[in-house]
Amino acid sequence: MSGPDGNGRDAGRPQLQIWDDERRESLLGTLPDGDAVWQVFVLVDPVSDNLVRGYLSFRLGEQRFDTAAVVVEETTDGVVERAAALPRSMLIQLLSSARD
Repeated sequence: MSGPDGNGRDAGRPQLQIWDDERRESLLGTLPDGDAVWQVFVLVDPVSDNLVRGYLSFRLGEQRFDTAAVVVEETTDGVVERAAALPRSMLIQLLSSARD
């Protein structure tokens, strides 16, 4: 089927792009929480050609709590750097919120 641009697409309409990149996961460090010590990861997903979003994942053994996207940057490295710079107090709040 041919659209207005002759290639089956409507000219000027955004096209859905399927990303081949798998979600990147990087260990940021650990977060003490009482007697427990959580591992903190940042999960990175490309959103478009020039936007990448990052989620935090808190893990302790079989337990895992993930946040919604908390960082948006232009590059994967930018997301990882920004997530790594989050203060401990914010990480504790994000963990608490993800548990609820």
